[in-house]
Amino acid sequence: MHFISCDWGTTRMRLRLVDSSSGGIVAAHSTDDGIRQIASVSPAGKARRERLGETLERGIAALAPDLPSDLPVVMSGMASSNLGWEELPYAALPAAVDGASLHFVDLLHAKRRVRLISGLRSETDVMRGEETELIGLFSTPGRRPLSENCTVILPGSHSKHVRLIAGRITNFTTFLTGELFELLTRQSTLSNAAEPEFDPEAFAAGVAASRTLGLSAALFQTRARVVLGSLPASGSRAFLSGALIGAELSTLCGDAARPLVLAAGADLAREYALALREVLPDSRVTEVTPAELAAAVVAGHKLVLKHP
Repeated sequence: MHFISCDWGTTRMRLRLVDSSSGGIVAAHSTDDGIRQIASVSPAGKARRERLGETLERGIAALAPDLPSDLPVVMSGMASSNLGWEELPYAALPAAVDGASLHFVDLLHAKRRVRLISGLRSETDVMRGEETELIGLFSTPGRRPLSENCTVILPGSHSKHVRLIAGRITNFTTFLTGELFELLTRQSTLSNAAEPEFDPEAFAAGVAASRTLGLSAALFQTRARVVLGSLPASGSRAFLSGALIGAELSTLCGDAARPLVLAAGADLAREYALALREVLPDSRVTEVTPAELAAAVVAGHKLVLKHP
C-alpha cells in the first residue's frame, strides 16, 4: 500500500514515503548526497552503484523505521544519467504528458524493485527530473486543460521553459540562470559576502537593465552602480538576480499571448512572479504553489509506477 518516491538530483536526494491509494506523503527525508558528489568520490560504475545503494538504504532508514525490505522505489532525476545508477537513453519528443512516452527500467536492489525513469530530449536540449514534475502537475483535473496549450516555466539551477500542445511536451529550452547566479556571486568581481534581505526595487532595476542593455552589460552594472552610489551594496545580489531572470524571461516576449504556468519552488517563486509582472505584464500566468510543485513529483512517480 506504500512506495518510496526518490527525486535524486545533481546536489540533493529527496525521499518520500507515499500512500499508494491516496498519493499522500506519509514521511519525507532529504540529504545533500547528490549524484555529482557521489560520482566524484566513486567514479567507477560498480563502485558508484554500490555507494548509491548504500546512500539510498541510509536515506530509507532515516525516512521511517521498520519499512518493509521489499517496498518499491521510483527514482527520477540524475540517477538515470551516466553519473548515476544506470544510464537510460532520453525519450524523444513529442512526449505524452501522462508519462507513457518515457523509458524506464526495473532493477532489483536489496530485495527492492527500483524503477528508474529516463529524461527527455529535443534535437538540441535535454532534461532529467523535470519530466516527472510535469507528469504529476498535469495529472489533476484542474491542471489538465492547461496542457492543451501553454508554456511551463520551471525555475532552478537549470531553468526550463517547456512548450505543451494537445497534452504533449513538444519542445523545451534550458537556461543556466541559477548556476550562473551561484558562480557570479561566489567566484567573480560581482560577489558580495553579505546576505541581505531581498530588495524588490533593486531586483526590478536588474530586470529592466537586462531588457534594455542585454545581459552582459546589465551584469557589469551590478558592480558599477554600487561604485557610483546609485545602488546600495545590500541590493547588489537582488539586482544581479533580476538581471539574470529578466534576461531569461525576455525570451518569452515574442509569444506573449500564450498562457504561462509558473511552477517554482519556495526559494524562487517570489522572484520569478515579480519578474514576469515586469517583463510580461499582460500575460495570463497560472502560478503553481511550491507545495503543489513538491506534490507533483510524487504524483508523477505514482503514475509511472502504474505503467507496465
